[in-house]
Amino acid sequence: MFITGYRLLNLRNNSGNNSTDSHIVEVMLENINELDRLSIETMAELCDVSKSKLSKFVKTIGFDDYKEFRDFARNEKRRSGYSGYENKIMMWRYIEKEGWDSYLKILKNDLDCFMDRIDRGMLKMLAKAMYRHKEVVAFGSVYSQNVAMDFMYRMADEGKYIRTYTYDTRQEEYLRNMNEDTLVIIFSNSGQYLYGDGMRLNDHFKTYLKKTKGELALITSNEEVAKDPMVRYPILYSFSSNVHSHMLIERLVMEMLILEYKKVVKENE
Repeated sequence: MFITGYRLLNLRNNSGNNSTDSHIVEVMLENINELDRLSIETMAELCDVSKSKLSKFVKTIGFDDYKEFRDFARNEKRRSGYSGYENKIMMWRYIEKEGWDSYLKILKNDLDCFMDRIDRGMLKMLAKAMYRHKEVVAFGSVYSQNVAMDFMYRMADEGKYIRTYTYDTRQEEYLRNMNEDTLVIIFSNSGQYLYGDGMRLNDHFKTYLKKTKGELALITSNEEVAKDPMVRYPILYSFSSNVHSHMLIERLVMEMLILEYKKVVKENE
C-alpha cells in the first residue's frame, strides 16, 4: 500500500468520524487497489463530492493534485519493494508460508548475527551526540516510524525530549528547515528513506538533505547507504538470511542506544 495508503490511514485516525474528509478516506480505502485506474470524475462520484472538493482533499494529504495522487498509487502498485531489496522477504510473509518453527530458527540466527556485528562503539558515539544536542528528532517510514515513536516515549522516561512526526510531509518539512544544532536519527531498514524526492521512485539522495547543516544518524541493514558521507553516525545491523525481521531488530537497537545514553548521562553527572 505504501505512502498513498498510509497517508489515508493517518488522516483516518486524525479526523472526525462524521466529517467529509473521513468519508472520502473510507471510500478510497475501500477502493485502494483501484486508485490508479479511477479518474477524478469517477472518484468524486463514488465519494458523492465535487471534483473541487476532491482536489482540495488530496492536497491536504500532501499531493499537488489528483493526477499526482493517482500517479503515486500507480507507481507504488507497480513496484514490488524498494530498489535493490526486491529479494528480501518480510517476516510475516515467511511465517505465513513456512510456519513459526522455521521462522524462530531464523530469528535465533539473526540475533546471533546481530550481536556479533553491531558496532557498540558507534552506538556510544551516537549516544554522546544525543547528549550534546538539545534538538534531537527521530524519523522513519511506516513500521520504522512506529519505532521512532516508541523511541520518543522511551527517551522521555530518561528526561530527554526528542521530536517525531507521523506524517511524512511533516518530516520532510522539518528536514528542509532544521538548523545546524539538530541531530536527526533515521530508522530505515532498507536505507531508502534517504533517497528519492519524498517517496517518489528516484534513486538519488534527497537533494534537501545534501544541503542540511544538521548531523544525520542512520539505523539500517543497508551497508552501501550506511557508508554515504552524509551519514555521520551509521548504525549497521545484519540478517542471517533474506528474511527480514527489522521490526524486532530496530527495537533492539533502540534499547541498546537508550542504555548507552544512560551511561553517558551518568558519566557526565
